[in-house]
Amino acid sequence: MKRFVAAFGALFLVGVGQALAAPRLLILNFEILDTSNEPVDRRSEHERRLAMIRDHIAEALDRRGLYQIADNALLEARIHEILARQYLRDCNGCEIELAQQAGAEFVMRGKFNKISTLVGSMDIEIKRVATDRPVYIQNFGFRGDTDEAWTRAAEFFARSLARKMAQGEAQ
Repeated sequence: MKRFVAAFGALFLVGVGQALAAPRLLILNFEILDTSNEPVDRRSEHERRLAMIRDHIAEALDRRGLYQIADNALLEARIHEILARQYLRDCNGCEIELAQQAGAEFVMRGKFNKISTLVGSMDIEIKRVATDRPVYIQNFGFRGDTDEAWTRAAEFFARSLARKMAQGEAQ
């Protein structure tokens, strides 16, 4: 019994150590580029889904111990100020400034490309704040414009990133 408690305690401490060692990541709100020309306005539905996949990815990366997720709530005023002029994906380095303000070592930007009602793709980039250089870039396509399809895409990304980090390809 003592061995079990000691082994469990050691595993717990290793888990805590890994969580403490995980770098901080700021995940900016995902953006959409809709070229589908659908006759129905689905902006509010898409805004909800963009927040949903951002939160899903944050939870999945945190759960896997890959990153500690930085809280971007304190940055909302600055983000809205930037968005009044341009997209975050076109802001010439504002993502680095935001990540520094959040105390993050890495920053993630994501864009959902809606090509048609059934075809979409996601572009995701993670940059190292200190160097302003990408450490991970991925584009992947998926089918469906539903909560389920978007959630599957977010989970696919999290699994893919975890695999690449385990192989030392995304540091």
